[in-house]
Amino acid sequence: MTAGSSDVSVTSLLVERTGLGADAAIESVMLLDEAGQQLGLKKTLNSDHQATIGEAFTVKAGQTRIVTVAANRAAKDTSTSGYSGQSLSFTVKTINTSATVSGTLPIVGTSQTVNESLTIGSATMARGTLDPGSSVTKEVGSTAYTFAAAKLTAGSAERVYLKSIRWNQVGSAGASDLANLKTVVDGTSYDTALSADGKYYTTVFADPGLLMEKGGSKEASIKGDVAGGSLRTVNFDIAKRTDIYMVGETYGYGILTAYGTGTATTADDSEVMTVDDPFYDGSKVTVSAGTVTASTWTGVPAANVAINLADQILGGWSVDVKGEAVSVSSLKVILQVSTGEDLADLTNISLVDATGKKVAGPMDASGTATYGTITFTDTITFPIGVTNLTLKGKLSTDFESNDTVRASTTPSTWTITGQTTGNTITATPSSALTAAQMTVKGASLNVSVSSQPTARNVIVGTTKYEFARYILDGTSSGEDVRITSLPLSIGTDGTIANITNCQLYDGTAAGATSLTTGSNVKNPTAVSSSTSMVFDGTGITVSKGTTKTLSMRCDMAANATASKAFFWGIDDQVDGANGSFAASTGLTSGQSLGTSATFTDGNGQYMTTSAGGTYTVTTDSSTLYTAYRAGTTATLGTLKFTASTDETLTLKQIALALGNTSASSSQADLVNEQVTLWNGNAQIGTAQFGGASPRNATSTLSSTVTIPAGETINIAVKGALTSHTAVQGTPGAFLQVVYDGDNNGLNGNYAMGASTVDGTSSDQTLAGGRIYRNVPSFAVTSASGGTFSSNADLYTFRITNPDASRDIVLKKLSFSIATSGTAAKFASFILYGAGIAANSAVDARDLTTADTALGQANTFDTVEIRFDATASTTEASKIAAGSSKDYALRVTSYTAGTVTDSIDLALLADTSATSCGTATAGTLMCPAFRIDALLTASTSNNIIWSPFSTTTPVVTPATENNLDWTNGYGLPGFTSNANFPLQSWSKKNN
Repeated sequence: MTAGSSDVSVTSLLVERTGLGADAAIESVMLLDEAGQQLGLKKTLNSDHQATIGEAFTVKAGQTRIVTVAANRAAKDTSTSGYSGQSLSFTVKTINTSATVSGTLPIVGTSQTVNESLTIGSATMARGTLDPGSSVTKEVGSTAYTFAAAKLTAGSAERVYLKSIRWNQVGSAGASDLANLKTVVDGTSYDTALSADGKYYTTVFADPGLLMEKGGSKEASIKGDVAGGSLRTVNFDIAKRTDIYMVGETYGYGILTAYGTGTATTADDSEVMTVDDPFYDGSKVTVSAGTVTASTWTGVPAANVAINLADQILGGWSVDVKGEAVSVSSLKVILQVSTGEDLADLTNISLVDATGKKVAGPMDASGTATYGTITFTDTITFPIGVTNLTLKGKLSTDFESNDTVRASTTPSTWTITGQTTGNTITATPSSALTAAQMTVKGASLNVSVSSQPTARNVIVGTTKYEFARYILDGTSSGEDVRITSLPLSIGTDGTIANITNCQLYDGTAAGATSLTTGSNVKNPTAVSSSTSMVFDGTGITVSKGTTKTLSMRCDMAANATASKAFFWGIDDQVDGANGSFAASTGLTSGQSLGTSATFTDGNGQYMTTSAGGTYTVTTDSSTLYTAYRAGTTATLGTLKFTASTDETLTLKQIALALGNTSASSSQADLVNEQVTLWNGNAQIGTAQFGGASPRNATSTLSSTVTIPAGETINIAVKGALTSHTAVQGTPGAFLQVVYDGDNNGLNGNYAMGASTVDGTSSDQTLAGGRIYRNVPSFAVTSASGGTFSSNADLYTFRITNPDASRDIVLKKLSFSIATSGTAAKFASFILYGAGIAANSAVDARDLTTADTALGQANTFDTVEIRFDATASTTEASKIAAGSSKDYALRVTSYTAGTVTDSIDLALLADTSATSCGTATAGTLMCPAFRIDALLTASTSNNIIWSPFSTTTPVVTPATENNLDWTNGYGLPGFTSNANFPLQSWSKKNN
């Protein structure tokens, strides 16, 4: 239908069923718009096979609208049979409009063949999980509220597309009372279109619609804001089954949702009905008027208030408005003051919002009573949300310190009108809200000398040294206090003229501002208890409720005698008698504090002159002897530098020497014959050996190293170790560095403070360690124990060879063992390396006998495992280059006792190193031990291994007696060169 030059209103269409078929084949007929939405009600055919369908719609001038005549067929049952094969069509007989219709009527539609055998898709509907399910009340202003929700489920015949859904708002609220209405499906919001009568909200989903799999579901809900409509209702239904437009994917036919079981349309419990109008009966929402809830405001705690100052805080309340903005035309506040004061002493009382704007007042209280009411009649508008109000006023000079003021209000007595609805609103609660009590305080100040800085030494020649701090405490003051001078005292058992340029600074920071410059700088000439420090300009201010710290700093003469004490204290008699402080006034009131300024007299801390600081040097015991791998960088030890409390020192030089020089320590073991010095992660310098004194070195520091007064810093000594080959390096050489304490002065150890300072005079020897061509590391891998059994791995560990080119071979490992139980015996202990037995059986141990002969020279608490030098076990003893090997100690046989038996095991470390010896023709070899010699001293050689520093890695018996073996002292993995922790296993046998 196309309109001419004017809009055309069409009220309905008269249609007639035609063709070779029966009316009974059709359940109903209706008119659809372009989106497939039903226009008006569905109709049944009359005796003339006709029906008038549709509802009023408009065709805009010059535009075209397309409408479709559609029919519904009833659900398949016995009543629908017998129409198969009939041919039906519909003819448009009349278009009901006041306009002239140009065209040929009737219009005959296409012929459709009735099919009784085809099974198309289906759908059911139930209340959605988001549906409120019952009546609720919501305030005006509620947002994003879900009014109704329906869950649609596709049947099993075919997948179904949800094309559109139309909601029917049947409550008394109008369209203008609702806003931002959206249909929400699977969390996605879709726009709704409002019908001309303001009752239907339709959402059309983009083609082809929202897909529901066979048996799948979609939940559609209607959500929006309550913008108005106080005391009205909002009720979203789905009027007819046809308001949910669904199409089967396979056959393309529209699908009607099945009816539900609900019958009572007044139940208001969100259910699917047995008939249309409504098909889905949603729950009702009643729109309430706005609400106002007040409470005391925690942002106004109990505090001190001043006398004769405007805008003193007297109380505070929070007002929470929901639903709609409100106006308050009358707000009563009850005031109570201390006995002896009058309400008339409170004036200029106002209510102030969070921005500082006065929203009501000012007004004065009146009368001689201590308790009474003032009423603000200025209209106060409160927006939706929380508004914080502060009650402020002025206290006359009739108030005295420690008087109190307290304010309260009863919200239910306020006169309130809703700005949207115009309704009268009663605020809650109906009980009084009493604000925090305010305590009247005049201007006051407490002055004392701080315990900081503590007594300490002051180096002669020091400038701007802090002698004292003064605490100006205004926490109990009712107003800010201005101070123009401070009464102090000074004393010494030395020469007072040695301190000069004395100034008070604002705060303790290094860059604090001086408050006493120019003529206000003090240069004391005599010990005195009457030294008044006058502040620059108009003085300083101590804000009420706060404290301020001042710092006294002076210069100490370079020629001052050492061990003389100086102090800066405080003496109130300088300013006035009886502790008064005439130089202090209230900043606003201008009144002198007088006796409201109190003092705690004191001399402060004694600062004793010193000629200079000192520092000591010790070794850090946490850096232990270590087995070093040649070609790596090693930490040879750590030195601890501690400054005395006199002053902060700057370290300038460190003198070092090589220790153990009579044996094997040599600068040749260090790359470029030097070590590096480290403060934390930063390299701070180097020390070069060689030259005229090859075993001595003086450091060159490349960065500033500061030792704070009274504190300690650690400086690590590291060395890049030269590589070892068969012809280079000294295997097992013990490299050790010494802090050369007796080499003090500008060419040795010294630091700078006020003057040059020497270090510790005694030597300090670092732990150092032996250097091998290769060094293994150990790590325990077993758990903390458990229940043991025969042939179980009780203790497992891993040995790693870091060198990609050299093997490592083991000869012996030792374990501590402790057992308990009764009449039980561990038959043997065998160590397996990567599953290969490393030794023959170790003798049995009886749990009840102190067996000292476990075989192979074992003592009672030690099990030695010596690797057999046979072809079948040699692989167990070797850790190949660049690899790791896992080892397990196993009890291969166990005889149970009568009670719980237990065994504790740990891998043993070595606690001392082997010594160097002579190989042949005077050649020094380290460790230079044959296996037989190491095995003889079994108590001190728990681990025996070979780094193959000078020999080819071979594990046959013929090579066991070379001089390339050592013990396990200092190997990586052992904490503090101690044994690995015990691990416990047990077994209950009764």
